[in-house]
Amino acid sequence: MRFTIGLASAATVALLAACSNSQNDATPPTQDQAEAAPTTGAAAPAPRPGLWEHVISGDSLPQPTTVKICVGTTPVGANPFNAPQPGVTCSENTANRTQGGAAFHSVCESQGMTVVSDGQVSGDLNTAYQVRIASRASGVNVPEEMTTMTTAIDAKRLGDCPAGVAPDTVVD
Repeated sequence: MRFTIGLASAATVALLAACSNSQNDATPPTQDQAEAAPTTGAAAPAPRPGLWEHVISGDSLPQPTTVKICVGTTPVGANPFNAPQPGVTCSENTANRTQGGAAFHSVCESQGMTVVSDGQVSGDLNTAYQVRIASRASGVNVPEEMTTMTTAIDAKRLGDCPAGVAPDTVVD
């Protein structure tokens, strides 16, 4: 299973997946999708590469979900908190360094739905950090109860990635 490190994407995908099963496509983003997501990621700090555990909780999740992911190096100019996702096009996707962390903003569309996400990152991106995301969804396919949503991600680094595991891959 392939999963890109986009933390805001976790919120976006949660919203979009709740409305459609097409987000289960495990194909990596195309070059066109990556280029369609302008960022100011060069100014933003990024998580240290390695094996990270993300505990994701929020309005749309009945209980917290734990995901272990092998995080790779963030490409220069990319937003480390909202990587491109298959089938999702982002017209805005920025991240900026703030005192004590980072802030990011994205406007992403898929299947007639638009999700606007704003997030704050705090903590030590070498060992443990927290992300808080507020998302607003609009479009004909969005259930009323999912028009606004908050997501929290608590991440801690577990060490190096297991041998043979590619970056941006979920580890069982």
